[in-house]
Amino acid sequence: MKRSSPLSPLLLGAFGLVALNFHPGAQAADDIDPQLRQIGPSLLRDAPEAVPARPPSGMAPVASGERLGLTDAVLQAAQWHPSIAEAIGNLYKQGEGINVARAGYYPQISGGIRTGYDTGYGGDRNSQALNLSLKQMLYDFGKVDSAVSAAQAAAARAQANILLVVDDLARDTAYAWIETRRYEQLMTIARDQIRGVGDIAGMARQRSDMGASTRSDVVQAESRVESARATLEEYQSQYERWRSTLAALMGRVTPPALAEGTPNELNQACKRPAQGGDRLPAVLMALAQRAQGQAELAQAKAEAYPTLSLQPQVNHYLDDDYNRDNARLDRTQAGIYLNVEVPIYQGGAISARSRAAGHALTAADSAEDAARLQARRGLAEAVAQTSGLGRRLSSLEARQVSIQEARMLYGRQYLDLGTRPLLDLLNAEQEIYQSRFELAGTRSDLLRLDVDCLYNTGALRTAFGLEGRNLQGVEIQP
Repeated sequence: MKRSSPLSPLLLGAFGLVALNFHPGAQAADDIDPQLRQIGPSLLRDAPEAVPARPPSGMAPVASGERLGLTDAVLQAAQWHPSIAEAIGNLYKQGEGINVARAGYYPQISGGIRTGYDTGYGGDRNSQALNLSLKQMLYDFGKVDSAVSAAQAAAARAQANILLVVDDLARDTAYAWIETRRYEQLMTIARDQIRGVGDIAGMARQRSDMGASTRSDVVQAESRVESARATLEEYQSQYERWRSTLAALMGRVTPPALAEGTPNELNQACKRPAQGGDRLPAVLMALAQRAQGQAELAQAKAEAYPTLSLQPQVNHYLDDDYNRDNARLDRTQAGIYLNVEVPIYQGGAISARSRAAGHALTAADSAEDAARLQARRGLAEAVAQTSGLGRRLSSLEARQVSIQEARMLYGRQYLDLGTRPLLDLLNAEQEIYQSRFELAGTRSDLLRLDVDCLYNTGALRTAFGLEGRNLQGVEIQP
């Protein structure tokens, strides 16, 4: 006959404390590691194991009347944009996944009420009992270690995704700034064109009134004026479009006036030596994906091995006569057990998880190759276009001088000698402004290509001064 257990609830509590401190890797983690807020290519392979709460984000104020430079626009967009907040939220989720995995190191305490039919103690009967148990893993052939490693790799991937989102946002904001500045310059040239062609139209009307030229000259000149005004309207429409895009990216109703001059951050970026491919966020994401796949593969293999655990438990029977043969028997029964659990048949789940992890490794390798290939292709295209546009820019600048001389000569021949028709003068005037349009457009195209070169070498964050800054609760590192 079973005797009353000498173990008391207090003794079971002592067993629980011993089990809690048995595993050398188990430490209390009520708070999460603030190091995960520091994100950079050099840190991603040693991702921290936890994550802090995200503080509220805000946008840096801009002084009234201040002209907005390219770097300021990018920084302001990064300080508030919800796409970064979304990526940070995913990072916090993955960081908590590390804590979930690390929970396997700690005791698992459970309790409840049990009711059912059992045999023993002299008869078969229904019984009800309160149950409290504690289970502490002692050795599991690396199951928990692999789960923690997989969670850390997932957090590292989320960190790399933040860098990718920051780079994409910086590129889009830079594009919007450059395009807004482009059409601002084109509008200035278009207004100059309206004034220049208008002056010629005025001369044509004056000569027509004096009888020195025909009415057709006036009609031709006025037609060119209307064409110049239509060009201005087109540029005005594009300017408003890009201006609103820039304002939306910055979280503003209307952006301030843009700074003039060429941004120093983009000065001949395509001619600078390329940095290592390991700075590319897409490559870093693929590397983290590979690490996660390796950890999941190790975890799947460990699932086939036993798990050793210590399990104290106490049962308190609610039946007054649960043992009719010995009414004095204590209704509270306690014990401590050493369990060895071995998976015998899981329906093929262990093998399937192993195969899935192997496929994930293959996908990670392909993702890395694809990211490097895309970056090389984008960089090569930008460098080639920069070379061609650089030569075109030199030709356009040289052409400006010859067109100006032709315009002055045609003007004298039309006014003084009367040997040059008005149409030649109008064409020369239009060529001058067309050349200016092309010159401004080519310079803006070169700036966009500089942004592409920085993006495809992972150098955008350095160029715009985002490294070392706190963006919405995370710190961007080199």
